[in-house]
Amino acid sequence: MDFIEDKTKVSIAYTLKELNGRILEEVPAKFPFVYIHGYNNIIPGLETALLGRKLGEKFSVEIPANLGYGLYRKDLLIQVPKEELQEVGELWLGMELEMFMDNDIREFQLPDTADEFCDDLNLDGEDESDGIYIVKEIYKDTVLVDGNHPFAGKDLIFDVEVVGIETPSYTELENGFPDKDEFDEGYDDNYDDRYDNEGGYSDNENRRWR
Repeated sequence: MDFIEDKTKVSIAYTLKELNGRILEEVPAKFPFVYIHGYNNIIPGLETALLGRKLGEKFSVEIPANLGYGLYRKDLLIQVPKEELQEVGELWLGMELEMFMDNDIREFQLPDTADEFCDDLNLDGEDESDGIYIVKEIYKDTVLVDGNHPFAGKDLIFDVEVVGIETPSYTELENGFPDKDEFDEGYDDNYDDRYDNEGGYSDNENRRWR
């Protein structure tokens, strides 16, 4: 396939930057990010910019926060008593916790799988809700957790190269995501640069897309 349209499987390499040029994340063509176009699995500004792009095309696009990782929401910054986190165990700055709310009862736990990092991000306009929260500060009796995406509130620039356009498999069209086995194909055990500048993985399974 020569250009990107809905229901195509797309592989991209990119550099993600703030407007001042500071690099937040780099994804090389050797280990591209793969997604199914038209399923709202990446930020809306980037998905719109990719529509109609050709194989091998390189471009830059500036994406405002409201079309990226969302505006920063102060209501997602929460002080949690340490006693609520006893079940979690040892805490550290940058730790990711999943929060559940049930009849005004709040519970935190470690996410079971990396997929939950993508599925449960707080990128919508709803009030405080279930989702992934990052430990920002640890005090004597409380812990400050933040449900905002690390890039929330930032206007961003993506320098993108389209490195692959394919027809998805039946299961990929059903699920809206690339087949999981694909993550293991061609993986180089000697490749140690999978960590991005925010301290998280930069592979497909852990990248924070929505």
